[in-house]
Amino acid sequence: MSRLKKESNNVTLVINETLEDFFARGKETARLLDKKKVVEKRRIISFEDPIDLAKFLMHTKMKLISDIRKKPRSITNLAKDLKRSRSAVCKDIQELESVGIVRSEYAVNPGHGRCKIIMAVDKEPVHLQVRALL
Repeated sequence: MSRLKKESNNVTLVINETLEDFFARGKETARLLDKKKVVEKRRIISFEDPIDLAKFLMHTKMKLISDIRKKPRSITNLAKDLKRSRSAVCKDIQELESVGIVRSEYAVNPGHGRCKIIMAVDKEPVHLQVRALL
């Protein structure tokens, strides 16, 4: 039986924290699990550098996440729909994929081979709470 409670709300916490804070959070969770305590499941994306946090929260990325959540599709179609260059969307997708917000799969594209489809990891909309130490 898992000691992780089902997430009570659909909030992703995006924070700026030091490496020491990150490991302290992990150690505290491990201590609670060692004591057989129930630990509430939570989704946290942390950045050590506040500049990286600011880049992540750019309006264009937030719009991209929202559009992917509405309808998974190829990078080319996302770029067309958002009126952005394919290379800029591809770069944003790589960053979002590296932190686990989106994922990609190859799908058959009849008459054209295969194409990469980008989809959101979470099925339901995620509300972001941001905490930064500037």
